[in-house]
Amino acid sequence: MTTTALPAPAVRRPLTVRLVDMPFASSRRPSIQLGLLQAILARRGTAARTVHLNLELAQRLGWERYEALCHARDLLLGEWLFARAAFGPDAPPPEPYLRRHAAGLAATGEDPAGLAELRETAFPALLDEWAARSEWAGVDVAGFSSIFEQNCAALGLARRLRARGVTTVFGGANFEDEMGLEYVRAVPWIDYAVIGEGDEVLPALLDRLATGADPGDLPGVASRAADGTVRFPGRAPQVATLDPLPEPDYADYFADVARLRPPATVRGQPIGLPFESARGCWWGAKHHCTFCGLNALGMAFRSKSPERALAGLDELAERHGTYTFLSVDNILDQRYVEGVFAPLARQRKDYTFFFEVKSTLTAAQLRTLSRGGARILQPGIESLSTPLLRIMRKGATALQNVRFLKWGRYHQLVVTWNLLTGFPGERVEDYATQLRTIGLIGHLCPPGYVGRIRLDRFSPNFTELEELGFTRLGPLAAYGDVYPDRFDLAAIAYTFDYSAPRTLQDEAYEPLRRAVEDWQAAWAPGELPPLLAFRRGAGRLTVTDTRPGFDRVTTWGETEARVYEAITPTARTAAAVRRDLGDGVPAEEILADFAAAGLALEEDGQYLGLALPANPNW
Repeated sequence: MTTTALPAPAVRRPLTVRLVDMPFASSRRPSIQLGLLQAILARRGTAARTVHLNLELAQRLGWERYEALCHARDLLLGEWLFARAAFGPDAPPPEPYLRRHAAGLAATGEDPAGLAELRETAFPALLDEWAARSEWAGVDVAGFSSIFEQNCAALGLARRLRARGVTTVFGGANFEDEMGLEYVRAVPWIDYAVIGEGDEVLPALLDRLATGADPGDLPGVASRAADGTVRFPGRAPQVATLDPLPEPDYADYFADVARLRPPATVRGQPIGLPFESARGCWWGAKHHCTFCGLNALGMAFRSKSPERALAGLDELAERHGTYTFLSVDNILDQRYVEGVFAPLARQRKDYTFFFEVKSTLTAAQLRTLSRGGARILQPGIESLSTPLLRIMRKGATALQNVRFLKWGRYHQLVVTWNLLTGFPGERVEDYATQLRTIGLIGHLCPPGYVGRIRLDRFSPNFTELEELGFTRLGPLAAYGDVYPDRFDLAAIAYTFDYSAPRTLQDEAYEPLRRAVEDWQAAWAPGELPPLLAFRRGAGRLTVTDTRPGFDRVTTWGETEARVYEAITPTARTAAAVRRDLGDGVPAEEILADFAAAGLALEEDGQYLGLALPANPNW
C-alpha cells in the first residue's frame, strides 16, 4: 500500500493593515467605506486601524477653510492641490489651471498664489512628513478608499509608502470599472485595486497576501502581471444580503476627533454618523434617471430588513453617543416609512436623519418620516416642468414635486434640491411654466442651485449619449491640469465636456436664475420666509398670504373651504372633488377661482392647494 503526502497547508502570517482616509474627505463625518471594511476585517481576524489624515489637514489649514475646499469639486481643486505631491516633476505646471479656473477660484475666496504655494511646496512636504512617521514601521498593507477629491492625495502618500515596502491597495468610487484599470496601468506604485464592492473581495485579497498566494485570478481585484500588463479576471458578485454585514467601526475617527478637537460645528454642520441600509436604487433599476451616474454598474437594489436597520442605528448611537445620522443610501426603501420611522416615533428616540428619497412621497409618509426623526431630505426634484421630468425619466410630475415641498415645509423639514437645465428636446415653454410656478411657491423651500446638467460616467446620458442628444467632447479640461501625459484621461474621467445641439441657449435660462436668486434671498438666514397658510373655522376659510406680490388676507365660504381641504393633501380633479363632496358642489368653478387667486396650482385638470394648514393636526 502506498500513500501520497498531502501538500502542507499554506502558512498564514498576521498582517498589519492601515486604512487611510485622505484629504479632501469631509472632516464632519467618518468614512463609512473604511469603517465598514475595518469591522469586516476584525470579524475575520485581521486587526486594522484607520488613519484620518483628512482631519490632520483640516486642523492645519483651519476647519472652516478645509471644509470649503472639500466642496469645490466642480473645479477638481482638491486633486489639483495634491498633483505635485502625487506625481512630482511629471505633474502639469500650475499656471494653466489657475488661468482656466480664475472665476471659479475667485468664488472660493482663495488667493491663487496661496493655492499654488500649497500645491508646489507645502503639500509635497506634508506628505513627506506623514510618510516618515514611525507608525508606518511594520505596516504590511495600506488601503485607500478614494471618492470625490481624494485621488491625488492618496496616490501621493501611497507612492511614499510603497518606497518603504508597504503594499498598497486602492478602491472606492474613483476606481470603478475602467477608471480603476487605468490607474493600475498608469501608476506603478498601486499594487492592487478592488473594483466593485469590497466587502468580500478585500478580505480574500488579504488572505492571499498573508499566505503568499498570487491574487492575480481573484475576481474583483486588478493587479499588474510580471510583464507590466494589467490583470483583471472580472468583477466579483455583489453582496446579495446586507443584514449580515456589521456596523461600521468609527472608534478611530472619534479618537482622532478627541485628539484634534475640532469645533462642534463647521460651516454649520455638526459631526454626523454615516450609516447604510441599502445599496443600488429601486427606481433606477426600473428607469435610470438620464443624468445620474451613481451606482456605476451596481444598480440592483438591496436593503436591510427594517428590524436590522433599527438594531444598527441603536448600536451606532450607543457606541458613539451621537444621534445625528447621515444615510448614504441612494434612495429610501419605502418599507422604512412604517418599518423604521414609525417605530422610532413610537419609541421617542431622538435620532435625526438625512436621507435621499423620491419626491412622490405622500403627505402622510412625510408626516411619519418627520415624527421619526427625518430632518433633511433630498428628494431629487430637479425640475418643476412635467415634460422635462419625463425627459429625465424621473417618474414624477411637477405637481408631485410641489406637493413634496409643501408638506416638507409644513413638517419643518429641510429640503435640498436643484433645478437642472440643458436637456435635449427642452422647450422655451418648459421654463416659462416653471417661472409661473416659482411665482406661486415663494413660501416653499427654494433650490440650492440652477444650472446645466453634467455629463457623468455611467449615466444614460453617457452610455446612450447619441440617442439622448449628446456629443461627448472629452474629459473636463481640468483633468489635463491634474494628471501627467501618461494617463488616458478619457479612461479615468468621471465628468466630461459635451455639446447638446437640441438644447436652449444659456440666455433662455437667465430669467429662471434671477427668479431663483430672489427666492433664495427671501429665505436667507435672518430673513422671515414668506407665508401662505389657511385657518379653518365654522363656515369659512381664512388665508394669510405674504408671498412676494400678494401680501393679503382673504376669506372664503364653507363650500369653498370644503373644496380647498379636498385639494390640500394632494392634487385632485374636479370630478374627484365632486365624488367626495357631492354632485351639487360647483367644483370646476371653485377650483378655477382658487387657481386664479394663486392659491392652487393646476396641471392637466388636477389642482393642488398651495396654502399650508395652520392647524398642526394634518
